[in-house]
Amino acid sequence: MIKRLFALLFAVVLLSGCWGVRNIDHLLYIHSIGIDYKDGKMVLYVQLINFSGLAKVEAGGTREQATVSVGKATGETFDLAAHNLYRSIQQMVSWGHVKSLVFTKRALRPDVIRNVIDLLNRYNEIRHTIWVYATDTSLEKLFQSTPLLLASSYYSFLSNPEELFRQSSFIRPIRLNRFIAHIDEPAMTTRLPYLSLAKKEWTEDKKNKPMLVLKGACFLHNYKLQGCARISEVKGIRWVEQDIRRTPLALKKKGKTAATLIIREPHAEWAMKREGGADRIQLRVRAVGTIIEQNEPLSWPQLVRLSKEAIEQEIRGTYQWGAARGIDTLNISDVLYRNNLSEWRRLSVNGTVPLDDGILPSISVDLAISAGGKEKINYRAGD
Repeated sequence: MIKRLFALLFAVVLLSGCWGVRNIDHLLYIHSIGIDYKDGKMVLYVQLINFSGLAKVEAGGTREQATVSVGKATGETFDLAAHNLYRSIQQMVSWGHVKSLVFTKRALRPDVIRNVIDLLNRYNEIRHTIWVYATDTSLEKLFQSTPLLLASSYYSFLSNPEELFRQSSFIRPIRLNRFIAHIDEPAMTTRLPYLSLAKKEWTEDKKNKPMLVLKGACFLHNYKLQGCARISEVKGIRWVEQDIRRTPLALKKKGKTAATLIIREPHAEWAMKREGGADRIQLRVRAVGTIIEQNEPLSWPQLVRLSKEAIEQEIRGTYQWGAARGIDTLNISDVLYRNNLSEWRRLSVNGTVPLDDGILPSISVDLAISAGGKEKINYRAGD
């Protein structure tokens, strides 16, 4: 009898560990965080999504109308704004499923960035693998936009930028851990993907449907925002960025597109060479391209020349756009910092080197080109 009673008591003790467990439908899950700054206070936005519809689709059910809720609260710091949000949210909140963090341009200031990073470093629920973005669009409107065909915001650009990046690579998405590592480097200029809303490109049920769009990049150095650019202004970044998978290149002839190539996995090699008693930075770009469209007949020498010219012009154009604004878009200062520290110390002012013609690298391109479709012709654009 005593043994039976002891077994019963032991089972009760084990089961008592489940008494405090909450059902998942009793929690609210924050999907994205937005940070704005206005009138000396931090404005916190949160995007909540409904996971029940997502579960039904993955189980083979039909799609439901995507539901998105957006909350807003103001406080002197991130944490105080979050506690102000709790007053009206009416259910317990989980921060363990946050996928992205979006700063407005006016929130990209040293005190705000440091406050956000300090809290995220201390708070155990939010992972350091979330994606980080910048925007000048209303965060409320940005978070209210949903993907096409009733898809959940779980599959939006905010939480899954890598899929689009693999198909068409321009500005590499950046995770929080990489963002923190870059922004603390003394010579590094951090590049943040710059988001906006495309308001007229798409319609759904005969109504205009705003969609998230990658507008360009914002540049930060030493926690300070230096400026933001459209993709068309800084296309050359893709030739020096890491992990670029697949990106289009238009070959121009007399102002018209003569051919289009898809360039795969370009690789940039930086080096220092002594020229005229001074160290000169050299950049060599290696890549493989495939001809996708050819609107005019081009000979092998023409393909070679036009391909090299297009890539070189994009790199130089990106450098010049930044130099005119004091922005090291290509991170040349960081190249010098890692390859010739004494020279970097001699030239640098507040962590960056003067962006003049003397620091502009010499550029060479090594591009292997193949023709797509039925005809297989290989070209090689050497130095």
